[in-house]
Amino acid sequence: MGEESELRVVLGDLCPLPPVLEILSNFFAQRPQTRLHLLFETVTGPWERLLEDEADLIVHRVPKSDVRMEWIDLGRVALVPVVAPGFLPFPPDTDITPQRMQALTQCVVRDSSRHPSEQGHFLIEGAPRTSVPDHLMKKELILHGMAWGHVPRFMIETELRNGSLLSIAGQHFPGVVEELSAARRRDRPHGPVADQLWDFLARHAAVLKPALGRVPGAKKAPERDG
Repeated sequence: MGEESELRVVLGDLCPLPPVLEILSNFFAQRPQTRLHLLFETVTGPWERLLEDEADLIVHRVPKSDVRMEWIDLGRVALVPVVAPGFLPFPPDTDITPQRMQALTQCVVRDSSRHPSEQGHFLIEGAPRTSVPDHLMKKELILHGMAWGHVPRFMIETELRNGSLLSIAGQHFPGVVEELSAARRRDRPHGPVADQLWDFLARHAAVLKPALGRVPGAKKAPERDG
């Protein structure tokens, strides 16, 4: 097995691009004989690419019960339920129930898999819904007051601080924390450059700050007199 002329890497929709691309850039800069072929997939799309031998490595959440995959954990990604100020017809506090949100448009990311599962994520039954190809567009729709939804915290840290997005995380919408991992097939041989990349990722595994793996709660509505 000689050095590979190309490695196919799939970045999933939960992948923070700046730190992961920096790692890949540093690695491939020292290996000009191997071309990096980057793809972007959403929801279960990265798994499909990997399991159908259309990718050598993915960076995404991983179904760790699938024995065909091995992985390196890169950090935790908090998905935060957020709204724009003024979007809700009631206070954005900790007591928001699915019933109160049912009349409001929910934004979801489309699954790029060719054979998506029927299972949805955080969906409210009967609520109006709009779908987008990635979290960046989802964030923009929410910022413009067109919908609400769950967005990775690493994408909205600034907006949460300056108040242009409000967390509604609470008892009924706790948010979710996913493990971001690099994964490859356990049951396939790998070339020398692929093995070097795997080792390189293991040495630079902490790509996310710990705070980005915590869901910030909604601010409780102030008590009123009378």
